[in-house]
Amino acid sequence: MTSWSARYRAGECFAVWDELRAYGSTGVPEALYGDAEEVARETMSRVAANIDLVVERLADAGYAFAFPEYVCQPPTADDRRAITQAEQSIGPLPLALRACMEIVGGVDLCGDGGAVLPHVSYHFDPGEDADLYPDPLVLMPGRHLWSVWRSRLEGLVDEGACPDPAQEAGSGSRSAVIDFVLAPDEIHKANVSGGEQRIRLPDRSADPELWSVPRRKGVTLVEYLRTSLSWGGFPGYDDLPAGVPWPEILEELRRDLVMF
Repeated sequence: MTSWSARYRAGECFAVWDELRAYGSTGVPEALYGDAEEVARETMSRVAANIDLVVERLADAGYAFAFPEYVCQPPTADDRRAITQAEQSIGPLPLALRACMEIVGGVDLCGDGGAVLPHVSYHFDPGEDADLYPDPLVLMPGRHLWSVWRSRLEGLVDEGACPDPAQEAGSGSRSAVIDFVLAPDEIHKANVSGGEQRIRLPDRSADPELWSVPRRKGVTLVEYLRTSLSWGGFPGYDDLPAGVPWPEILEELRRDLVMF
């Protein structure tokens, strides 16, 4: 049988991920894990290249990033160590999530679009009256996962449930379920009090469900990234009210992005 990775590179991107997801919470069988991992890494390499293009095009258009230092945070050795530490303590990480943190890293497209993207606003009121949250793409870096787990352990200490967080963190204890905050939700990304886009861990699935994404119940990480980049990093534009034209830059932002 032709490998998933070969089929993926041949263009069967959607079919391959559908097959990987079909294994559900039990995860890909160990004998096929390496092949599935190769698909996840190839996928996120393409995602990273697409994001680099979108960021470059936004900068050229005069987009004002809210947090310039966090727009692109390539994974560091510290990030990769943090991911390994977290996995040893929490339990299995979904293939797509692990590859995303190891290859894409941190991303933050929040900002003020002005006349270029009039619905996107972080510091000012949007320039249009349309009730729309464009949901700029945000991804937390790998070190954030370890930080979340450490906070979870410290909370257990405060409750008297874990006497020694250092010992617990290194023990491989996997009894706790945590909600890893991958990003703020679409409301919070507009600098309005909102919620969080989360992934529940541990999780053996190939492509985890992303929780608290309005209008996209049951969406997985890979599916969300596809939708996001198909809208130039602003997937909320698919909810633009009838009769309100799309900003012209959206076509430029998503032009010639690599399928994944």
